[in-house]
Amino acid sequence: MIGRIIAARYKIISKIGQGTFGTTYLAEDTQVPPPSECVVKHFTPSSTEPETIKKSQELFAREATILHQLGKHPQIPRLLAYPQENQDFFIVQEYIAGYDLKQEIRPNIPLKEDVVIQLLTDILEVLVFIHEQEVIHRDLKPENIRRRQKDQKIVIIDFGAVKQISTQYLENQQPQNPTTIGTRGYTPIEQQIGATKFSSDIYAVGMIGIQALTGKHPINLERDQEAKLIWRDFVNVSDRFANFLDKMVEYNHTNRYADATEALTALQQISQQQIYHHQLDNQSNDESTTITIGTKFNPLLLKIASVGLGILVTGIIIFVFINSSRPECDGKLATYQNREYNINLEYPECWPQDATPNALDDKLVTFIHPRKHSRLIISSFPYLETLDQLQNFQEQDITDNLTDGKVTTRDTYFFSGKQGRKIIATGRNGDEKIKNMYVMTLKENKAYVIIYSAEENEYDKFLNTVEMIIQSIEIE
Repeated sequence: MIGRIIAARYKIISKIGQGTFGTTYLAEDTQVPPPSECVVKHFTPSSTEPETIKKSQELFAREATILHQLGKHPQIPRLLAYPQENQDFFIVQEYIAGYDLKQEIRPNIPLKEDVVIQLLTDILEVLVFIHEQEVIHRDLKPENIRRRQKDQKIVIIDFGAVKQISTQYLENQQPQNPTTIGTRGYTPIEQQIGATKFSSDIYAVGMIGIQALTGKHPINLERDQEAKLIWRDFVNVSDRFANFLDKMVEYNHTNRYADATEALTALQQISQQQIYHHQLDNQSNDESTTITIGTKFNPLLLKIASVGLGILVTGIIIFVFINSSRPECDGKLATYQNREYNINLEYPECWPQDATPNALDDKLVTFIHPRKHSRLIISSFPYLETLDQLQNFQEQDITDNLTDGKVTTRDTYFFSGKQGRKIIATGRNGDEKIKNMYVMTLKENKAYVIIYSAEENEYDKFLNTVEMIIQSIEIE
């Protein structure tokens, strides 16, 4: 096979791996100057019978369609081609330069809790997209998750075993001896008997997390009489995170997080709670902190769309301008509820409320810092578009209305159990440089946008408090 040119274009350079379902090769695209590396997966049907070949073609085309769909995500390899030559089937995908996670998760070398939390967050963010496409990976393990060299982001690879929910089998009847797809230690019981669920992927990610924390491979871990995985004695870990991992690897799939979105939401809440409580624990070290406040409140230079821009949907903008690096109000929190807009959130207890209606900007409530020129404003504005269009609208508004406005970061973000978008932008308010974070999501024809703004050199000091507020939001 080495040296063979597939589809008159992809030249096989070397063998990467051999699996149950085929062989994987490193190749180069000879029609791109200079030649670029790619991955070629070679499959051969188990029989030369015409009916077997026909079914293999159907399955192959179906899998290629799924891979093309998944490859639209920037952290999943793109599908380049899926040629067939005689009875040989090939999948050609983008090559991801970097290394897989087995180089980060090594035997007997436990990783710190905060490192593992970030790692699982990165994995789950990509898995959310996979599950939204109605696809189950079925073989998540360190070897199938790469750290991309150019930006150090997580990339999930090896979808040779993917399964779309609507097409579990080629025929309507289940085969008598289905082949188990997966890797020992990362494969839950329901997957072993051919009844794979979205939560089967959650199980695998949980096992990766426990392996990273303990330095022990999952096959070396046992379960007690109640089928609970025995691992906590091997590592010091917070109860919150340990409980989260225990739920991920429950023996019974109905007791796990149902899918990646549910798991990621729970993990983000844990992460923000730990950050906030860490601030409280260290508050005594910050008693001498002095902050100089100007005599004039610096409003966000963002012009909110007028009522006339849209008339079909009510949205909500939450404007956050925090001016303190210490836990607000000694960490004491109060709850804000708005039944009309079905939104609840926690905020610093000592901030008084101003719930006076404002017909001009449809303000719902303003939270005002008791001593500093800082406030949190919740308002509504008419808007009806998709999440991507909402993001584009916000970016255009930044360009049009924020002096020297420049978007520096675009990313996926999750809060209140929903996938959303995050934009970070810089600009000016007079002579002052400012930095803004925009977080947005959609639910039931309503847009929820959170805007955090601060002077650029103060932005990071207040970010943890802002994240705590955002993650406390519940949209019913």
